[in-house]
Amino acid sequence: MQSALNVEIAASALQSIASTIRSGDARLETGGALFGPLDGSRVLHAAEPGAMAEHSARFFRRDLAFTREEAARLYQTDGSQWIGEWHTHVDVPPTPSELDLSTYFRHISNPTLGFNRFLALIISLGPRPTLAAWVLERQDQAIVLIQAGEQAFCLSE
Repeated sequence: MQSALNVEIAASALQSIASTIRSGDARLETGGALFGPLDGSRVLHAAEPGAMAEHSARFFRRDLAFTREEAARLYQTDGSQWIGEWHTHVDVPPTPSELDLSTYFRHISNPTLGFNRFLALIISLGPRPTLAAWVLERQDQAIVLIQAGEQAFCLSE
């Protein structure tokens, strides 16, 4: 998938997301972190949620310790850095909820994290699974949310 914002998502990252969704409970949200070049131009890896992740019908919280270990491993492997997050929505459109937006704005506003761009992939698990890509970017003194694309998402192997 590639958007007008030139965000490329590696096929292996999409396969990892689909595999994680298939192995979970479709009634509960799941997700994980996205990794790639710091400029957020490409998603090379999509992490699993981790064993200690919290899942519910309306929110998901990834296993932070697992995510940190995965970040260190991927940085050593190919220099990938944390550039965003992916998660599912159960029977609602793939648009950021208020909780999602609050989380994303907190990440991009935190100077110690160093984000100029933060990627969010949301997969709606309704009858026709749909993936929407969202980008938060710093533009002058503002933080702007842009929908970078939307497409059907295949969950089969």
